[in-house]
Amino acid sequence: MGWRMRPLAPTADRGWVKELWAAALPPAWPPLPAGIALLRDGLVAEAGADPVGLAAVDMAGSIPLILVHPAHQRRGIGTGLLAAALDKLRAAGAAEVTAASGGDGYIWPGVPLDLAAGVRFFASRGWSRGHDTLDLVADLARYRPPATAGQRAASAGISLAPTTGADAAGVLAFEAATFPSWVRWFGAGDRDVLIARNGSGSIAGTLLFEGPGTDTVLAPMLGPAAGVIGCVGVAPDWQGRGIGTALVTRASQLLGQAGTRTCHISWTTRESFYRRAGYRPWRRYAMFSYPPGGGP
Repeated sequence: MGWRMRPLAPTADRGWVKELWAAALPPAWPPLPAGIALLRDGLVAEAGADPVGLAAVDMAGSIPLILVHPAHQRRGIGTGLLAAALDKLRAAGAAEVTAASGGDGYIWPGVPLDLAAGVRFFASRGWSRGHDTLDLVADLARYRPPATAGQRAASAGISLAPTTGADAAGVLAFEAATFPSWVRWFGAGDRDVLIARNGSGSIAGTLLFEGPGTDTVLAPMLGPAAGVIGCVGVAPDWQGRGIGTALVTRASQLLGQAGTRTCHISWTTRESFYRRAGYRPWRRYAMFSYPPGGGP
């Protein structure tokens, strides 16, 4: 049977996209309604009157999701959708396109490694595979930070405290100077900020945290009373003094005291660092981009 493409209708198509997700992905990745709601543009493959495939497009430069119903795989539908999605992004001026993340919003940071067919799909079509990343979790109901977690930072004169309204401008200035790619997340104001200050009162490090009941795309997988920690950063002059570990463990304690159960840390390469803070690997991802090597 032949097939054709049409534009995604984000609202009208939401129901069948959920059904397609459930059919195409294993139970380890159940449909994520908040993630599906992020899909605002893309291409749909139809066979007869039925939609059988999807390539979502984020015009900021990514393909957040591509799925083909199992009954219609190995017919060139996925390849055709991917090529059309790339054409759409190139026409809009994208010099490089990433798989999964890289746009204005994302469901996952890369292609999940436990979806081996997805990894093979991008690799076999000439996409460049970069570094792998991972997500980690901790059960904060049973969380016990390492006994010495905060000692090095304390001995360096570091104090930790959540921000108040008076800290907002200083935090944004710190991010702009030290971690400019994070300014948008700290400026959103939808999560709490934990600050590490040195003995003179200057900001040496920051961290975002939220919970329990954080509004995360992965909430159905993380369970009720989920929390998140992200954007853990220490100024270069203050690194190597245990400040990052102190920030993570203190934020975890605050979240646990507030009733958070599972805390999720997403999109990092620093596995050993977070393990030291009491977290364990949860999901791993391959990062892909096109064209090979980047650039036009």
